[in-house]
Amino acid sequence: MKDLLTLDEVAKIAKVSKRTIYRRVKHNGFPKPIKIPRAGDHGPKTINRWERGQVMGWLMKGNDPQWIKQPIRDIEATVKKVDAARQVQDFAPEDTDHEPRGFWENHVLLAVVGGVLAAVMYQVFRG
Repeated sequence: MKDLLTLDEVAKIAKVSKRTIYRRVKHNGFPKPIKIPRAGDHGPKTINRWERGQVMGWLMKGNDPQWIKQPIRDIEATVKKVDAARQVQDFAPEDTDHEPRGFWENHVLLAVVGGVLAAVMYQVFRG
């Protein structure tokens, strides 16, 4: 299954407001959200989720000049905070139909993100 992020998580990673995320979707080519059906009788029928890979890819391509200038440690720390918050949510008692992600899913994703960040930094400082 794809690793999907909520609007709050996307805003934290991108270090912008929720409104700015939607503005960028409309005007700057930011990845569009996926509409996920929502269970329940009240509220909206669908909820928006973003694919983590698309969001990180868009940011690492330098589409947000402020974001790409921050130190890699800051980026990694933000992603770790988002992941830590997700781990707490994954084990919430009311969330019984969702299994927590396994060892390989978590670590492969971190390895891929780390590799892409290393490649971007190599290109930035090489030239």
